[in-house]
Amino acid sequence: MKTLKIAVGTTYEQKIQFLKETLEEIGIMAEVLPTKVESGVSDQPVSEKETLTGSINRAKQALSQNPDADFAVGIEVGYDLNSDRKYEMFCSATITDRKGFLETSFSSRFLLPNYHQNILKKKLYLGEYVRKYSEDKTDPITNYLRDFIIYRKFLIKEAVRNILLRYLKQEDF
Repeated sequence: MKTLKIAVGTTYEQKIQFLKETLEEIGIMAEVLPTKVESGVSDQPVSEKETLTGSINRAKQALSQNPDADFAVGIEVGYDLNSDRKYEMFCSATITDRKGFLETSFSSRFLLPNYHQNILKKKLYLGEYVRKYSEDKTDPITNYLRDFIIYRKFLIKEAVRNILLRYLKQEDF
């Protein structure tokens, strides 16, 4: 398999690193092209539709700015109310290419603790408060939960892996 050129619609180091880790886990050799784009949605998407739109916009813009890319990936993390009116965090990852492929995959959803629920219900930006979650606690479960929510690694990697596998299995690189 050749080394792929993959444009990614972000310059955020963590998302780029998670994409690279996922590519390595799958066994794909790739040059990742970080691309500054606008998501076209709010900084904190609070619906599935808005999160989906953000990942699609990111992928499309990254592809258009990188004419040598084989395809582009857009990654957007967001929050959505479930049927109990509680916020769940999830990731949407989209791939698009020049042949007209455009598909999205979602991660599983994670029900946020009450601390985070209250922040989102007040329409505050979660990123400004997330590191304060139980910062005085030292138990491993609380620390794991805090890092899970801060870095969103597992949700991002799940959505990215799912869409990469869906795309790569139907392409002949």
